[in-house]
Amino acid sequence: MSVSLPLSVEDQLAIQNLYALYNLASDAADEVAYADCFTDDGLMLSEEVGIEVRGRDALLEHKERDKANRKGRYRRHWNGNLYLESLENGEVRGRCYLIAYNGNPGELPTIADCGVYEDKLVKINGQWKFSSRILRMDASTWKTRA
Repeated sequence: MSVSLPLSVEDQLAIQNLYALYNLASDAADEVAYADCFTDDGLMLSEEVGIEVRGRDALLEHKERDKANRKGRYRRHWNGNLYLESLENGEVRGRCYLIAYNGNPGELPTIADCGVYEDKLVKINGQWKFSSRILRMDASTWKTRA
């Protein structure tokens, strides 16, 4: 790993909040809050799951499809080992582990998959956003219906 430039505590906390908001919005299938986590031309890519969406409209549509494909099940995401690296161009590279769970209402969820997010973040008008999220799943058990 390369040596990162200093990142302020305020920026670190704001980025951690972005990661939490992304998970909460994704799990709730709140397509607007989900898309708001990205830049207007943001990319979400997970080849193993069959996801490649770029831009706000595509992100909104992706989350709407995701909600429809759940068939009443709920989803939970947990991230760990968040590592942030400030780059010379002002961007931040983020990396964290993911464990994703799916469950039926009234039942405990089961692990759906785990993987690693490789992210690029930019600060726009004082707000951190994902410009790209590349998710590499370890053993995906589901595919989207694009």
